[in-house]
Amino acid sequence: MARIIYCHPSQTKHEYHIYTDLDFWDVRRILKGLALVRRNFGDQPSGDEFPTQVLGDGLGRTVIKEVEKRLKRAIISPPRHVIVRAMVMEGFFEFDPLDYFPARWSRDQMLRFAYRRLPLEQSSLCSPHKTITIGWKGDRIRVERVQRSGQHYPVVSTEKEAAKKLQVPSCF
Repeated sequence: MARIIYCHPSQTKHEYHIYTDLDFWDVRRILKGLALVRRNFGDQPSGDEFPTQVLGDGLGRTVIKEVEKRLKRAIISPPRHVIVRAMVMEGFFEFDPLDYFPARWSRDQMLRFAYRRLPLEQSSLCSPHKTITIGWKGDRIRVERVQRSGQHYPVVSTEKEAAKKLQVPSCF
């Protein structure tokens, strides 16, 4: 379901260069070292619409087919940096789920998938004093920041939780 745009050979230094509308962190998890994954900060195509680049030199045909197969099967979601920007500037983020998710999904499935893709470890969305709510507003999904009733400091009790807290992406 993800879209792929091939970069023109005159505009790249790499043998294989594509742009995709999947989020950077999702592509890294999907490809797991098959090819180099970078963010797209450019304007051709827009980094808000196609936030990720996949690069490679000396990749074989089978590797390229595998990369494209994995990317095409993946389900896209709104890019994390777009969500964070909207939350900081406007205090909410609203999007049409049919632009991202399959129409056959139920409203609950769409809401659950959107919630799981939110960068909740970022202080712009969640902090000890604020959290987010996600819900339906008409036919659109809306994510809003709300004040917590009391301060919330998560307790780290296992090594796995401690390692997870250390591996927070610091930027988008």
